[in-house]
Amino acid sequence: MFKKEDIVVNKKGQVCKVIDILDNFDVGLGKNTYYVLVPYFNEKNDSIKYYIPADKEGIIRSALKEKEIIALIDSLPSIKEIWITNPKIRKAKFRELYDSGNPIEIFRLIKSFEKKKKELEKENKFLSFTDESFLREIKTNIYNEFSVGLNITSKEVEAFIFNRLKEI
Repeated sequence: MFKKEDIVVNKKGQVCKVIDILDNFDVGLGKNTYYVLVPYFNEKNDSIKYYIPADKEGIIRSALKEKEIIALIDSLPSIKEIWITNPKIRKAKFRELYDSGNPIEIFRLIKSFEKKKKELEKENKFLSFTDESFLREIKTNIYNEFSVGLNITSKEVEAFIFNRLKEI
């Protein structure tokens, strides 16, 4: 059970803050307990709110804490990349892995995209627009989460990861 002020990550990978917990609330699907979330990085629109049923597991998870982030970064060299040649199957499978919310799988995706990107650049080619957009979405969300857990800006996260990997 989450509490007010907890920092969580929703199914879309967005970092959110629990601002309220509504008991016996009805959003048209029957009365239930709901978490009211707002995006943590909510500079553009303060009216965005998500109502998440408290009894639905897997829709939100706790944001990673500093120790968990460090352990995840330290495990990065041992995470194996994957690549699916068929773009439609790749898009579906990679989306499924991302939607699982598992940080290791998210890092697997980033590592896989980055490796493929480097391979293509050697041939003066690029990732497809779809792949590049998805990579940008994944990195933005995980870097936002890391920035909260590490108490740094999201722009500093990539350098932090790079420096941490040099120490290993």
